[in-house]
Amino acid sequence: MGAEQQPSSLLPGLPDDIALDCLLRVPYSSHSGLRCVCRQWRDLLTSPFFYQQRRNSGAAESLVCLIQALVAEEEGDGAGEHAVGGPGDGGGAVDKAQAKNSRCGAGPVYGLSLYNATLREWRRLPSKGYAVPLFAQCAAVQASGKLVLLGGWDPVTFDSVRDVWVVDLVTGRRRRGAPMPAARSFFACAAVGPLVYVAGGHDNQKNALRSAEAYDPEADEWRSLPPMADERDECQGVAHGGCFWVISGYGTDSQGRFDRAAECYDPSTGLWSKEEGLWGEDDEPGGPAPPRSSCFVLPPPLAADRDRRQEGKLCHLDCHGERRGIREYDPKERKWKAVDGVPECLKSSPCAAPVAGSGELLVMGSDEEQRHGAWVMEAATRRWTRVETPTGFTGFAFSAASVLV
Repeated sequence: MGAEQQPSSLLPGLPDDIALDCLLRVPYSSHSGLRCVCRQWRDLLTSPFFYQQRRNSGAAESLVCLIQALVAEEEGDGAGEHAVGGPGDGGGAVDKAQAKNSRCGAGPVYGLSLYNATLREWRRLPSKGYAVPLFAQCAAVQASGKLVLLGGWDPVTFDSVRDVWVVDLVTGRRRRGAPMPAARSFFACAAVGPLVYVAGGHDNQKNALRSAEAYDPEADEWRSLPPMADERDECQGVAHGGCFWVISGYGTDSQGRFDRAAECYDPSTGLWSKEEGLWGEDDEPGGPAPPRSSCFVLPPPLAADRDRRQEGKLCHLDCHGERRGIREYDPKERKWKAVDGVPECLKSSPCAAPVAGSGELLVMGSDEEQRHGAWVMEAATRRWTRVETPTGFTGFAFSAASVLV
């Protein structure tokens, strides 16, 4: 019997534990190239083990994915395309052509942008083979490193679509997912544990919806949920306390008149509960206006002891008039309290996303000159910093989600 073939080392001349430590520290933007070096590296870099080790060693990077209108980049803008599918994807040329069409008045074209909050870098995920619907939602499943894009409008017909795309940020692969049971747009969406939940929005006849479903990216299956008590178009979705919250929205017969209640789905019981009066009364001094795109759960400041888990706070961000600022909701007193202001130059209704693993909040909005850009707020100090944003990433951002990779 011949001698058994010994497995090759990760890096010749180095013990595997040291070689692994070296590979863990390679920036995420280079992983698509590392996967092409050899089969052993490909298997390692597409394994959940590798990314769990990155988290454990402190080498993981905080990524924010944004559904964003494409803007043609200037020469030497400093931004680049991140080939999630590996080299040769060809997404860069497609993105530039789409951005040019959008700039020339052919209608808005959306793409998937990636902001690395750890390294302060911007990348565009290639869009070859699929088009991001207008006003699509996105949600990130932290445990698996998957980003799920759902629904929105067809860019040609403006009909609501059932499209689902799953981008695996661990393996670099992208696939079409099982379509949503019902076409919907402007709906609530959030990931709770391994599932992505959707509820409300409106259909192709502009009828507000009560229906809700949950998507399992691993099984590529949809599960029907009990309907909400009320129709909720243009509602907001957040994950909070292990539950799926659907905030505000309005019914078919009350176009634009936002309801002041929220509904909460508890996966452990399979039941909805209703939180009345979440937004207070019209004459409440400084009370927050019903939301469009500014509800989020602000993570607690990063503690020295990472094993102590704290629950984030349900927050609302407003950039208009007397209501400007960030407010937290106190569920015991059923009241909002002001906790911080916003930068004076931030004017528009913003898209806000807590940055996974960093204790920060990323906000995309426009300034007094209608130029879109990014700001970051540190949860611990409430200090705001304007982020350098290349021209190609200054388009309107509709939705965002963050994952630690």
